[in-house]
Amino acid sequence: MKIFKYYCVLWGAYMRVGLLTTMQYPADTIIWIISMLIREAAGFIAILTLIQIAGDLGDWNFYEICILFSMSAIIEAIGQTFFDCVWSIDRVIQRGDMDVFLIRPASPFIQLLGQVIHFQALLSMLIYILIFIWAASNIGIVFQVREIQILIEYIICGTIINSGIYTIFNCLNFWIVQGDDIAVLVQTCREFTKYPLSIFPKLIISFFTYLLPLG
Repeated sequence: MKIFKYYCVLWGAYMRVGLLTTMQYPADTIIWIISMLIREAAGFIAILTLIQIAGDLGDWNFYEICILFSMSAIIEAIGQTFFDCVWSIDRVIQRGDMDVFLIRPASPFIQLLGQVIHFQALLSMLIYILIFIWAASNIGIVFQVREIQILIEYIICGTIINSGIYTIFNCLNFWIVQGDDIAVLVQTCREFTKYPLSIFPKLIISFFTYLLPLG
């Protein structure tokens, strides 16, 4: 319990530093937000264009696709906010900063995550939440206790799986040079999660279910 309290205080301090950093460079924050929103909007527009041209995807209609996209994007936004520092593992290793982490009285992983916290991504997460609510209301989803429990479970487990996979592949930098290139490839594969897996061949479904469980 004492250790848990210690890490909560430490994480709170990291979040305070991240918030102060965000406020210290407002122009950089605005540019970061705009570029991130443009990137995500481009992906969303691509899906909408595909649906408009090809119609519904399998048994999935327009609003269900919007729900799937927004749920996937919410998980990614949480990862960008609190776990994006796993993408700096290569630099930490090459510059020898990992040695500094190892001599401090705290988990090296917690120290790594605390280096940068992108509060800007919370804005995109808010937008995706609004898209989710809009799409859910158009297909008549009623949020009762069971639905809320499922959503909470999805957010927690989805964040663990998504950020965990990125961490695993970025840790390849301990053994190979530029191992983050493989992690970038995995991140690219994540685009499949924005579409219903049922529309893909069984081989792809099996791959994203058992080997790379992003599905």
